[in-house]
Amino acid sequence: MERIMKILQVSAKIDLRLNKSASGDYDNLWPYVKEEAFNKAMNDWVRRQIHGKNQTQEGDEETTMRVDDLQVLLKIDKLAAKDQGDYSRIKLPPDYLYYKSLTPITTSGICESMRMKSHLREEANVDDLVSVPSFAFEETFHTIIGNAAHIYHFKRFKIDVAELTYYRKPKTYSFKKLEDTVEFKDDVVELVIDEACKIIASDLESFNQKTLAQERAENNN
Repeated sequence: MERIMKILQVSAKIDLRLNKSASGDYDNLWPYVKEEAFNKAMNDWVRRQIHGKNQTQEGDEETTMRVDDLQVLLKIDKLAAKDQGDYSRIKLPPDYLYYKSLTPITTSGICESMRMKSHLREEANVDDLVSVPSFAFEETFHTIIGNAAHIYHFKRFKIDVAELTYYRKPKTYSFKKLEDTVEFKDDVVELVIDEACKIIASDLESFNQKTLAQERAENNN
């Protein structure tokens, strides 16, 4: 679906759903209120889609619809690895939001640039996994701690770089830049607008608008 929804339209739709006047003379719903609610609603929506709901048991790639909705946020970065003795450390990118996968590119002797499968494991279990890293079996493990990934090799091979697949942070929108286009598909933006209306209605203690907005957001999630 084409991405054509602009902030101007988002602002107008929020006004319409909350029955607010958008006249220049008096408007109780200030642009910064809509801006904060819309950006918060977008972050909340993204988190729900990736985490999934218990009712539907759907995670970020459980259905083709989830894949379509979230693919705009999915990135692959090739990151430098700094050796730390038993492991190599890669720093997570500034726009990192949620983990997807990590693939180290390794070297041992004359064998170079070999892609290796790496499994995400708990930091507390590192001592129990000493035997796992193997160049011959093309397998290792990593942990995520302190905004970095630790890829373990226990000096059996060298990690040159690592390809990190992750969900980046969604863009933050200013309601002063009305011609900016929202990066998500228009049907997703409509859901985020409903979520934003729910947030604003809650803040304004407007029960009817909150209930209607919540029903729209939940039924179409």
